[in-house]
Amino acid sequence: MKRRTLLVSAVTLSLGAAAADTRTITYNDTHFSIDLAAGYAGPVEHVSGTSVSRGFRKPYPGTPLSTVILVTVRELGPSFAKQAPGERARLTRETLEAIVAGIENNRVGFRSFEPRTVTIAGYSGLKLAWSGAAQGIAFDGVVYCVLVGSRAIAVQIQDPAGRGKERIAEAVRAVERMRIAR
Repeated sequence: MKRRTLLVSAVTLSLGAAAADTRTITYNDTHFSIDLAAGYAGPVEHVSGTSVSRGFRKPYPGTPLSTVILVTVRELGPSFAKQAPGERARLTRETLEAIVAGIENNRVGFRSFEPRTVTIAGYSGLKLAWSGAAQGIAFDGVVYCVLVGSRAIAVQIQDPAGRGKERIAEAVRAVERMRIAR
């Protein structure tokens, strides 16, 4: 009987811990809202010209490594909002390619996959997965780009490779469920 009680207690504790992992923390910004899994720290903000980036990280305990989500909102000006759909699609791809080129320049053994169409908060955009190493550490990542009105919203996810796919999948879910202000 004691053994069964211990097993039930262990399972209950395990399920309680798993349930705790499903908690989210909502970060609200003027341009977007994102529900992050428990454990993310941030944001750390960086402003450069008409771009504002906010970075969030979820550390791997006992290591200097983290899962990182970086959301950048770039104001492109009021005339941009009036671009024809075909032109906006071309600019979405160009914006994504520029971000990926920046990542590639800072990675060894960089490999990227074909962009795929994605919808975030009702807006069409592109998503691209990549892998590569920096400072001797292998990483997997995903980059998103969505154009909304006069803004380009880019999201970068990076996670240390070889630690399972749970963290990157968790970050992808958060990004693909983002809410974007009109």
